[in-house]
Amino acid sequence: MVKIFYEVEFLSDVVLPASSNNEGNIEQLDFIPGSNFLGMVAAKYDKFEDSFKVFHSGDVKFGNATLLQESQQTYKMPLSYFHKKLDSKTLYNHHLLNENEFKEFGQLKQKRAGYITKDYKYAEIEYNYSQKSAYDKKNRRSLDSSMFGYSAIKSGTTWQFSITYNENISPKDLELLQENMIGKKRLGKSKSAEYGLVNITKKGTEESIEDTNSKETIIYLRSRVSLVDASGNPTVELHYLFDGLSKENIDYEKTQIKTSYFTPYNAKRQRKDYERVCINSGSVIVLKNIDKNRVPKYVGAYQNEGFGEIILNPLFLTKKEFSLEIKEDKDEANENVAITSDLAKFLQQQEDKQQAKIKILNEVDKFIYKHKSLSKKKMNSQWGKIRSICSNSSDENIYEDVKEYITHGVAKVKWEGKNEKNLLEGIKNSKKPLEFTKLLSIIIPKQKEEKKDD
Repeated sequence: MVKIFYEVEFLSDVVLPASSNNEGNIEQLDFIPGSNFLGMVAAKYDKFEDSFKVFHSGDVKFGNATLLQESQQTYKMPLSYFHKKLDSKTLYNHHLLNENEFKEFGQLKQKRAGYITKDYKYAEIEYNYSQKSAYDKKNRRSLDSSMFGYSAIKSGTTWQFSITYNENISPKDLELLQENMIGKKRLGKSKSAEYGLVNITKKGTEESIEDTNSKETIIYLRSRVSLVDASGNPTVELHYLFDGLSKENIDYEKTQIKTSYFTPYNAKRQRKDYERVCINSGSVIVLKNIDKNRVPKYVGAYQNEGFGEIILNPLFLTKKEFSLEIKEDKDEANENVAITSDLAKFLQQQEDKQQAKIKILNEVDKFIYKHKSLSKKKMNSQWGKIRSICSNSSDENIYEDVKEYITHGVAKVKWEGKNEKNLLEGIKNSKKPLEFTKLLSIIIPKQKEEKKDD
């Protein structure tokens, strides 16, 4: 098996609901399912020489994407991590504690949320909450009694995933797969609107975290696992992990798992698939009287969609007692303020956005006053094009995107000279270059119209 790694940069907020329901309080995913990447490539389904082998045979596995913390891979918080009540600083691996230690500690509490790196650094996913309203097409206004909200993962975050394939995949199919995987894509819910713009690049290597000297046989679920019994029915019975495993091989007292279920929606067929019964990532399964060499790298069904990846004896499950390194909050002003409700978070975000927008508006206003030649009537169509460029760009790319447009083709004649230099310098010097360019392209044509009316 060959494994290729990719990085995903969020160019906008991304909505990843945990279910296909669209009513009620919908739980959000804290990872990107591999089925999203499979879908991106499957858009060219008919172009592949052997579509069945690529998408259905399991010879190609599209892995889940997890957050990168300071360029390090992260892992879902192991469910074997426990701490004393009212003291969450010191953590213990449940499967390494003995009976006397359990009596000494009393009641322990499980730590579930967040991610860790192999060096015990803590990471968590940050969300932006937005309140929305359904649209009444008939009356052309917001639909009554139809408010809803999105919790979206913040833009600017970076994720990593892998594609694993057998060497029997044809070179042409492999080339087409990678060609359709790289570049700007859209994923998640509401991707036809303001959400879901990402940029995928081929980057990264595999991180070795297995303790090869360990005598234990501890399985950590890197991704969700979907098991089926001998009759092909969904199950959470752990002895169906792989062939040859029995109930006697599982140490249930030391095992910690969490289960869930969901019904995926297939956009190609425009209908829901069969319900999936899952053992969630982060679950820890302890085996006994088993040869470690018999444990496969992938288990269960739907491996082509990111299910079934496991790690045997990871280093972060071999320490009995330890602490997590938590990154300090950069915003010292809000250090002691705990905002918990969705409404409070939404209002705080709107206030922050408003203050940031005022700063950029002042920046734009000063720029227009200093470079009045950019507001000439002949430039109006140019600003329209730049507005459209902004809709598919990011803070990191807007400078190069605008430069590409104004230095080539017909636009070059109108921009060459001081106009080109002034605009590019303005974008380059702005702390929020994308928002600056977007507001500039909106305000300058209106500025001209207002002067004409006067």
